[in-house]
Amino acid sequence: MDSATTQLQRIYQDTVNMLRTHSYNQEHANSLFKGPWGALLFLFYYEQYTNTQADHAADLLEEIYAAYTPSATGDYSLCEGHTGPFWLLAHGSKHDLFGIDLDQLVEVIPTVIRHSDQHITHRHFDFLYGSTGMCHFLLNFPQRPDVASHLQRFAQGIQSISETTANGRSLPLFYTQEDAPGRYLNAFSLAHGSCAVLIILAKIYQAGIAQSLCRALITESITFIMFHRNKGNSAQALYPGILDGKYFDSRLAWCYGDLNVAMALWHCGKALSEERWQTEALDIMLYNLHRNTPEAAGIVDNCLCHGSAGVAAFYRKFWFETNDRAFYQGAEHWHQVALDQLSFAPTPGIYGTKVWQGTEEEWMYAWDLLNGSCGVGLSLLSQLHEQLLAWDECLLLS
Repeated sequence: MDSATTQLQRIYQDTVNMLRTHSYNQEHANSLFKGPWGALLFLFYYEQYTNTQADHAADLLEEIYAAYTPSATGDYSLCEGHTGPFWLLAHGSKHDLFGIDLDQLVEVIPTVIRHSDQHITHRHFDFLYGSTGMCHFLLNFPQRPDVASHLQRFAQGIQSISETTANGRSLPLFYTQEDAPGRYLNAFSLAHGSCAVLIILAKIYQAGIAQSLCRALITESITFIMFHRNKGNSAQALYPGILDGKYFDSRLAWCYGDLNVAMALWHCGKALSEERWQTEALDIMLYNLHRNTPEAAGIVDNCLCHGSAGVAAFYRKFWFETNDRAFYQGAEHWHQVALDQLSFAPTPGIYGTKVWQGTEEEWMYAWDLLNGSCGVGLSLLSQLHEQLLAWDECLLLS
């Protein structure tokens, strides 16, 4: 644990220096997942749960908030738009990370609703960039009539684009242009597909809104997902990441694949008291314990989105949910992999740790929440504590 503590301290100081010097792309200045707001999430959790003597987060929040001027137009996505900062403010207030009255956030709610309605109209239910992520924020205010009405429209929007099949309800939400002229496909994904939608529907159900519709959508959609469990092929994964008829395998990741299906089944099973869904979720998590090498898991770095820190966060969550020691050991294993993969820049002024940015950019240093050191830091923070830390709400794990 000394290694984790030392590396967390290094990530913390690196992040403070980055924010103090404004060394981030101004295009991402309003971003939770790719900008300074996600860095603040890490700083507040570090100061509350690892080093209570550290004291930079509040000043940096005040500075960043003072420079923040949200407009009624522009991007309102959870990932890179204005919904992200307001999600952070609501989260920090709810979990006593900092003092802010939730009533201060209500002015933005009608604007978020309007943008979410536009995304629903255009069939854009993406978690990171569409209506699903906006509803994740709005679920902080289910008692408001305008929010409750909108969440019902969200469920109705999902119903309107869904397709009833002999094998359950299909949710073709993921748009791809790989095959011209483009088409909508099912993606078993938290980032861009049905797994996030099902979790949000479960939360809407738990809020007492559109319960009959939410139950039907969830039940029929899970029937569809479970029907598509891989059968007798060479795939290592139990579920495909996307139903394109080409690929049946999927890596271990937060963004799509087996762990996403498990998390959706677990949340929905708890919300609707469906034990068989929870049993399938546990089977998925136990099965994937054997994919314990980067090669078997399809992992090349340690980021939250598609790396070892994200996998560790899933197993840590399931350990807290079940007290199954196997999940604890899985989390410990992937946390150690994440630690071993940490690599800081040798040159001053380059912030973050080395991560894989795809075939075009390859290896780069990143500090952001989704793909960089701040997300890795939050996952490692959880390793050091015996209680569940709520930061993973940003990923729909809690």
